[in-house]
Amino acid sequence: MKSVMINLLQQNEVLVKKSVLSLIVAIVVWQFVSWLMQPSTMPIKQVRIGGELNYVTAEDISTSLSALVDTGYFAMNSSEIVKQATALPWVNKATIRRVWPDTIVLTLVEQKPAAIWNKTALLNTQGEVFKPVFDKSLETLPSLSGVETSSQAILEEYRKVNNAIKSTGIQVSKLSLAEHGSWSAVMSNGIKVSVGHQSPEQAIGKSLRLLASLEGSLIDQLAKVDLRYPNGVSVQWKDGYKFADRVEQIAALKLKKDQPVKG
Repeated sequence: MKSVMINLLQQNEVLVKKSVLSLIVAIVVWQFVSWLMQPSTMPIKQVRIGGELNYVTAEDISTSLSALVDTGYFAMNSSEIVKQATALPWVNKATIRRVWPDTIVLTLVEQKPAAIWNKTALLNTQGEVFKPVFDKSLETLPSLSGVETSSQAILEEYRKVNNAIKSTGIQVSKLSLAEHGSWSAVMSNGIKVSVGHQSPEQAIGKSLRLLASLEGSLIDQLAKVDLRYPNGVSVQWKDGYKFADRVEQIAALKLKKDQPVKG
């Protein structure tokens, strides 16, 4: 019996020693990790910015991220830095990585502007809305407008129309979709087009290609084109324009068949 008690005491002693040792190791590890996570431990000394940047400035990045990178190498909150970077209007995506022992590399992908949206914002190439400070260089972008949820569809339609009329040498400069579903456009040469509820790609493409193919370069003399006809189109000429010959007159009259239907 005495021998059994001695063995139990020895076993308990071993367990106690192991428990104490484990506790000591845990405390040491915890203290070490706590030390690593201190902002003053191995402070970040250099921030490198990567990516092809045309609109994001060093001042933008410094203002947004200076407080977050003023910390230690291990204490840095990567997810928060990425979140703050992508909150900048011109930043589409951001990734970050550490470079031992005191450097971080932030790689940014800028938004690629495709169009002005509702006069106050921009669309990127995916049709997503973003709102940066406007630059004069952006005024040459096409202007698209519609309800917020239609941005991607309108950008896609804009591309389809341009592809349909590329043979005419003109492009769409403005494309709008009203709340009630009626389309309208302004071309790069100033022609205003009322489309109505039909597909802009088919309606504009077919009519402008036809007008461009007629003798006398009639498309250069157009001010307005109304495509809301069931069986044809109506055209309005530029101020001061007169038919040069009967061939142009007959061609134009053939296009005008019915009264326009409201879109």
